[in-house]
Order: sequence, then structure tokens, then C-alpha cells
Amino acid sequence: CLPALRFSTGFAYYSLAMGVEDFGVNLYLLQVIFGGVDIPAKFVTILSMSYLGRHTTEVIALLLAGASILALIFVPSDLQALRTGLAVFGKGCLSSSFSCLFLYTSELYPTVIRQTGMGVSNMLTRVGSMTAPLVRITGELHPFVPNLIFGATALLGGGASLFLPETLHQPLPETIEDVEKR
Repeated sequence: CLPALRFSTGFAYYSLAMGVEDFGVNLYLLQVIFGGVDIPAKFVTILSMSYLGRHTTEVIALLLAGASILALIFVPSDLQALRTGLAVFGKGCLSSSFSCLFLYTSELYPTVIRQTGMGVSNMLTRVGSMTAPLVRITGELHPFVPNLIFGATALLGGGASLFLPETLHQPLPETIEDVEKR
């Protein structure tokens, strides 16, 4: 589940980060807003992970991000404020997902393979971010296709995260057997 989760987060995050020009608003202002939304998203994530847990935070963040990206398909292009709001909300959710993933991933892997698992997971996140520009090209066929792919992938990642255990107030697993017992 972790590879799907990491790929989908990187994939969807960079789809929104690279698509700022699609919203028809002042590009520089939107870039500031896109960067600024990360700050409150990080604070919300810290609180959510501390009280709701890593699992719940990750599931909610990715499912909300996928839903907001898919909602962009149905919002007409002349409603720029709504489109921009959905995109900013989705990027904030994906930023929350990223913040949660760094802690959550390290808590899921046992000590004996933690560094290898983190390396592979980070690689898959980067593969997702490298694949995002290629999918944006499909917008030449139909403008809604990239958002359909990005939103569906984020929803699939959120669905995959449903199968992961909660790690809040749990000891870090030392061996593979510790993970299997969980």
C-alpha cells in the first residue's frame, strides 16, 4: 500500500503545482497563494496527527485532495474563483498528505529495513512527480482527462491507505515479525 500511497501523493501534488496557469488568475498571486497554503496545512496536519492519528490524517487528506481535483472537471472555466479555491484546497490537502507521509512511512517500516523502505518510498514519490507532466499532455485530447487521472489516482492512494495500520502511540517495529504481528 505504501508504494501506491507515495506515488499518488507525488503525482497529484505536482499536477496541481504545475497547473497554476490553468486557473486564469494572476499567475504570481496564485503562486503566492499556492505556496502560502502549505503553512496552515502543516499546522493542521501536526494537530490532526497528534489527536486523530497518522492513518486517519492520511486517508482524509488524500481522499479530500482527490475529490477536489475531480470536482475541477465539473466546474466551468468561467467560475475562476471556485476553480482556484478547489485547486488551493486540493494542494493544501496534498501538502498535508506529504507532511504526514514522511512520519507515517518511517513508523510503518521495521528498523531492519527502514532506510531501504524510506529510500524506495521516496523514489516512488519522485517517479510520481516525474510522471505528472506526461499526464498533463493528455489534456490535448480532452481538457478534463488530466484531472480525471490525477483525481482518480489520489482517490486510489487514499483507498490504499485504508489498509494501513495506525501508528499513533504504538512502539516502532524492530523486526519484520513485529510488523506481521500488528
